[in-house]
Amino acid sequence: MNSSEPEIILERRYGRNALGCGMVLIIIVFFVCMAIDSSIFFELLIFFGILFVLALLSFLSLSSGKNNIILTVNGLRFREGVWFKRRQMEIPWSDIVEMKFVKKISRSGSGVQSEYFQLHLQEKGHDEIVKLHRIEYCSGFGRQVLNSITTFTAERAVELIKKLRDAGSEKARIQILNDNNKGENPEDVKKQIRNVPWKHRLVRYCPTCKIIFVVDGRKENSEQSCHSCGSKEIYEDEDEYLKTLNK
Repeated sequence: MNSSEPEIILERRYGRNALGCGMVLIIIVFFVCMAIDSSIFFELLIFFGILFVLALLSFLSLSSGKNNIILTVNGLRFREGVWFKRRQMEIPWSDIVEMKFVKKISRSGSGVQSEYFQLHLQEKGHDEIVKLHRIEYCSGFGRQVLNSITTFTAERAVELIKKLRDAGSEKARIQILNDNNKGENPEDVKKQIRNVPWKHRLVRYCPTCKIIFVVDGRKENSEQSCHSCGSKEIYEDEDEYLKTLNK
């Protein structure tokens, strides 16, 4: 691919940050338990050590970039499989037959439920044989564009992939990639919000990205926009947006 051509790299940034916070929490809980009962030091060390190592391995995996999903002018690149059987895949847009997202529910032994999403991609192979690919997408955090605040839920990612697949030319795909990568830099957004007094920080909802974010309440409504996609069609919350659909 030409280095000047646009691409969208989807990473699991929020998931990675959550794991980082989780590792810190594991260490804190370990020392709290030690303070309560130091006689079971080795048992605590083994238990929390295993938890920490598992969290660390997951954190390193998400930080490596190997699990990123990359959308280019020519096709879709992703990693498929589990653990050591994962392999890098690249599928041209013309070979994608169908694309959808699937919501999965997992339950722990204590009955706690958690949800995560997969992308199911059907690839056109030799002799018109269709091959199914399952891509682990995210939990409820979605995926974020590299070096951008832009967030893609599984549903929004599928919509983008279909647009790129159905685009009639390379020029059209370049335009689609550029149009969907208008988010601000995460560090720039943090600096902007730090300079806003707490009483002027307002939470807003973007129906395009399906995310909530903070804006400067001192600005006029016409000056406020989504940090992720740049849309000015934002609402106080999702309920307010849904009310507009019922009118």
